[in-house]
Amino acid sequence: MKTQLLGLMAGLGLLVSSYDVAAGGASPYLPLKLNPVFELEVERLVSITGYPSLKKPYHISTIVSYMVQVKESHPQLHRRLDRYIDRFRTKAGLTHFKTELSVSNDTKKTLPNSRGRSTDNNVYNEFSAFWQMNKYVIANVAGGYGNKDYGFNFGNYLSIGGDYLQVDIGYREHWLSALQDRSMIISTQAMPMLGMTLSNIKPMTDFNIMYELGFGKLEKVDGIVFDGETSSGRPGFLTMHGSAQLTDWWTLSANRTLQFSGGDRGEVGMAEVWDAIIDPVSSDNCGGQSSLQDCNEEFGNQQAAIGNRFDLTWGETPYSIYLEAAGEDSANYHNYQLGNVAYTLGVFIPYLSSTESLNVTVQSIEDAWYVHHLYREGYSNEGHKMGHWWGDEKGAGDGIGAKIFSVAYTNDLTDTSHLSVKYHTINNEFSESTDEVNYERGHYVQVDYNWQYKTHFLGLHLYAGKDVNGESFSRLAFSRMW
Repeated sequence: MKTQLLGLMAGLGLLVSSYDVAAGGASPYLPLKLNPVFELEVERLVSITGYPSLKKPYHISTIVSYMVQVKESHPQLHRRLDRYIDRFRTKAGLTHFKTELSVSNDTKKTLPNSRGRSTDNNVYNEFSAFWQMNKYVIANVAGGYGNKDYGFNFGNYLSIGGDYLQVDIGYREHWLSALQDRSMIISTQAMPMLGMTLSNIKPMTDFNIMYELGFGKLEKVDGIVFDGETSSGRPGFLTMHGSAQLTDWWTLSANRTLQFSGGDRGEVGMAEVWDAIIDPVSSDNCGGQSSLQDCNEEFGNQQAAIGNRFDLTWGETPYSIYLEAAGEDSANYHNYQLGNVAYTLGVFIPYLSSTESLNVTVQSIEDAWYVHHLYREGYSNEGHKMGHWWGDEKGAGDGIGAKIFSVAYTNDLTDTSHLSVKYHTINNEFSESTDEVNYERGHYVQVDYNWQYKTHFLGLHLYAGKDVNGESFSRLAFSRMW
């Protein structure tokens, strides 16, 4: 299977070979859920310029090519982005370092989009660095470590390639959504897997096409079901993304993830993977109207999402609308219909005023997300759901859906200080089942105040609320970041 997938990836390389693939060399990536103040500036740039990518992490070289569009209209934004990216304009160096101390109450909570880190991790350090060996090869080193033997292996990978084909080998992260603080099918909620990813740095054709194809192995899990028995093993995992900018204000994307094999389910061949991609009903829906009647022959667990970002202007105020539909399965035995749909509508105003931004998101998530009858631990890696952080706000084997409302407000109080306030409310509820709901409405508040001290940023961080289990939680942290 690994050999066949490598062959497929090589074939993709041939597909884009009509371009001067290595013309611009390999590109490092901007931070992903490491530096929220800087990442907000990047999202402002994306919204204002219509940057044609609905996935993360962003390639630095492409972001730099779009920065010229805001140099005159938003000089402060350009200056902040340029100042941060300066750390990548060397052959090698440290690009991020953060140390954090915190105190919390007895209620243990998983921090959103933090690679499985929890509130009881009271001492934490993380870093990232790179070495540009030559124009076409970059070694990336990163990770985090906290007390209580918390180790976080992320951001360790080798990048090889150029403008239209970059290969990343190692623990490279994925975020297949335009949304800023959640992604239904894969995000940074769990640790990344060891794997290989192909993507383009420079958008292709007049439609600014972007692609990404990745294959990896999840960490060992228990409860893999085959022939009525359970076993342990490492499932395979495939990610696919494609996007196109249909107009200068509308970017459309399609995303897929496939979780398969592992344990007694054994390995699968390239033909089986292809069949699962083009005909998920006959590969994953056993019984009923499906041609698949032997449930032992089910391929695995699939998710798909269609995403849209509309970059518009009201008067002189730019804003972006996010519209996404994600499916955990197919519906009515039709390959073209999403089943168990999660609908998301978001609005981002990068400049509510010259210093403020606003991000509002509403979601309706139907049942059956992040659980699966073939994988008792569900859609997870190292004990945490790989998609939306909400997945860790319900029982590990609970298929209940939810209604979620979120609002995020930021304010650049001065040139050197920044305030961020986020509020989420979650109401876990079934969309189809009549089972009793054993949850309460949850309320989650996150307040971050960061200020510059010499060449570093200091921060105070509060995360508190009452979760869906009716338990109050609180965490107060102090950080120093470069």
